[in-house]
This record gives sequence, C-alpha cells and structure tokens, in this order.
Amino acid sequence: MQQHRRWALLLPIVALLMATLACGGFQVRVTPTPTTEAGEEPTAEPTRSFGSTAEPTLPPTAPAEQPPAATDTPPAPTAAPTLQTARIVATGGLNVRETASAKAKLVGRLNRDAVVTVLEGPTQAENFEWYRVDNGQGMVGWIAAGSADDPWLRLEGQAAAAPAAPTAPPAPVLLDRAIQVGDRVQVTTDANQVLTVRQDAGRQARAVAKVPRGAFFTIKSGPVQQDNLTWWELESDTVKGWAAEGDGNTRWLTPVQ
Repeated sequence: MQQHRRWALLLPIVALLMATLACGGFQVRVTPTPTTEAGEEPTAEPTRSFGSTAEPTLPPTAPAEQPPAATDTPPAPTAAPTLQTARIVATGGLNVRETASAKAKLVGRLNRDAVVTVLEGPTQAENFEWYRVDNGQGMVGWIAAGSADDPWLRLEGQAAAAPAAPTAPPAPVLLDRAIQVGDRVQVTTDANQVLTVRQDAGRQARAVAKVPRGAFFTIKSGPVQQDNLTWWELESDTVKGWAAEGDGNTRWLTPVQ
C-alpha cells in the first residue's frame, strides 16, 4: 500500500522528464551570426532620429560686398561755361529778330561795333548762320552772321579757321519793295554782268569799281535821276560811289534783310 503511494507521487515527475526528453532537453540555442562574402560589409539599418534639435546645415553664402572706401579727395568742381562775345561789323548795323528768320518779329537794331554776348548758335536758317545774342541792355534775340564774302558779325577770341574752299554765296533774302536810304542792298545783275560804281551819278561820271553780282552795299543817299536812270549813293568796306538801280527790265540793286 505504501509502495503504491510512492509510485503515485513519482508518476508526475516521470511524465515531466519524458516530455522534456521528447522536446530535445534543456539545450541552449545560440542564434548564429550572419556572415558576408569577402570584401563586403554587413548592411546596417539606418538610425532614425525623431525630434532632433541639431541645426540644419546650410550652403555657404557669398560674403556681402563692401562699399568702396571713401577717398579724401573731393571731385573737381565743374567749370562754368565761358560765354563768347561777338562784334557787329555790318556797315549799316544789324537787325535783331525774335527767332532765327528774316521774317520774324523785329526786336531792335544793333549799331556797327556793338559788342554782344553769344547765348546760342550757330543755327542754319534761310542760307545764313544765326546767333542768339544779348547786348547787356535788355535786347535779346537772333542776328544773322552774313556771308564769307561779306560778314556782318565777328566772333571775339575765336581762332582763325583755315580758309575754306570757294563756294557759291548763299541766296539772300531779297525784299520786293523800293530802295530807301539806310537800306542794305545786294547787286542783282545778270549772272555774267557787273555793276559799274561811279564817282557821281550819271553815265559820264568816272568809274571807280566794277562790282560782281552778289556784292552788298549800304545806301547812303539818293535817289538822283540822271540819264533816264535812278542813281543811289552806296558804300561798302572797300567801295564808295554811285550806281544805277536798274534799267527798267532788270533790277541791279535790291534791298535785302
């Protein structure tokens, strides 16, 4: 009876041992380390960081440009423009116009040898060079400089220019009216004719000059009727005498502006 009880106690232990032996026993199983082929490194899983506080790496920036260093030398002051003066050399003086045109409103008249300040010019208009001038007494306007053969204006302090090749004189502004004392006139004979200037009025008076077409004169006195012609006393820088106005068909002297 007692032996039977002992076997009853040992039976569970024996069953446990049998079950353990059937499962392979209490052997420690070691997980083998993976191996790689020669020359390779085992691939590791990337480490992920969450909530990292590391500062991001930014690409380098170019250094800011520095302003140029200030210099101690101030810039040279700009010189004020120098105004040029001119002298009226026209025998009978020169008209001053509101604009550069012989048809413009008359502002006044400048006498010979008057000195003016040139404000503007030259401007080409009506076959003349025009200058805007100021006489210093309130008269400001435009005057014509004349032609190369008969200048009316001389710029002061201007270097003498090389002589230009001969050119045809510019076409004058002729006035269709009767001649008056004090007028500036131009010789308007036919192209191949000259005007005879005589010592007195009349065909029998001594000739003092043969004047070509295009020459300019100032009327000093007249008229005088002689030999069925109208005669005027005229004067230029080089010639002085009397000449007939025309023959009824051709006008030999014509007032100009």
